[in-house]
Order: sequence, then C-alpha cells, then structure tokens
Amino acid sequence: MILDSKGKLFGKISIVDILIVVIVLAAAGGVGYKLTRSKVGIYSTFAKSDKIEISFYADEVPDYAANAVSNGDIAKDFDRNVSFGKVTGKTTGNSVSWGVNEKGEQVASTKKGFNSVKVTVEGEGIYRDGKASSGVSFGSADFYIGRQITLLVGNSAFQCRIYDIKKKG
Repeated sequence: MILDSKGKLFGKISIVDILIVVIVLAAAGGVGYKLTRSKVGIYSTFAKSDKIEISFYADEVPDYAANAVSNGDIAKDFDRNVSFGKVTGKTTGNSVSWGVNEKGEQVASTKKGFNSVKVTVEGEGIYRDGKASSGVSFGSADFYIGRQITLLVGNSAFQCRIYDIKKKG
C-alpha cells in the first residue's frame, strides 16, 4: 500500500509534510519570479546609481511659471511622484506657438505672456545605454528622450518633454 494506517506515504513521509514542502517551494518560486520580472526587483535594488543630468523643454509656459523656477529647486515628475534632483540651470526664450496661416501652412509664432523654458536638473538615477531598455530610471520609473511629462519644479508645474539625458563623470 502507498498509505499506511498512520497516514504516511510508503510508511515514512506524512502527506501533510509533503503539502507543506510543496507550498513553501511554490511561494519561493513566486517571489523569485516577481523579483526577476519586476522593474523594482533585484536589478534596480542593487544597481549602482549614476549622476545624471537631464534637461526638460517646454515651448509655451506662462511667464510667471517660468520665472518661479530657480537653481536648487527640486524637480519631480508630478504624475509618478518621482524626484529627478535639483535644478542646475534654466534658460528662457520666446514662446513657440504653432498655428495655421491663411494659406493652410503651419507657422510658428510667439504668444504674449508666455516663454519657452529649458530646465536642466542633476540627480541620482540608473543610466542604461545601448541595452534593450536604454534610458534612465529614477525610482521605479523609466524615462527617455522625447517623453512628455508634467514637471513639478519649485512652485510651478508645466507640461514639457525630456530634451536630453547625460551620464555625468
């Protein structure tokens, strides 16, 4: 018989013991799978962080929002609540508004009371160049050149695009 009168398999191992071992192995496998497949798993936990310079560009920001950005302000992604670091530079220029003229052509013009702004930020992230998922990770979120975000910097928030990402030193 496979089971004896005491409920042991082949007279040696209890079925309850086998079930406990199976459950523990399944739980360990599930945790291992999550850690190797998740963006916040082993790679981002143990990867060495790099000093990153990231630049943001917005072509049409109200004057008061552009003027409220100062060096040393903390810059964050408003939607993901991820911090990029501190502002190291800001450049403002004429706003760029696109419209259609009477010939149906796209033309750029400026808008009174608005500026374009380029904000440069320096912080700690994980830089990945030339891999399948190149870009930079801040916290648990990945960022790439051209990605549109809502940037919260100082007392301002505005829509912009990631203009440039560089690994420093």
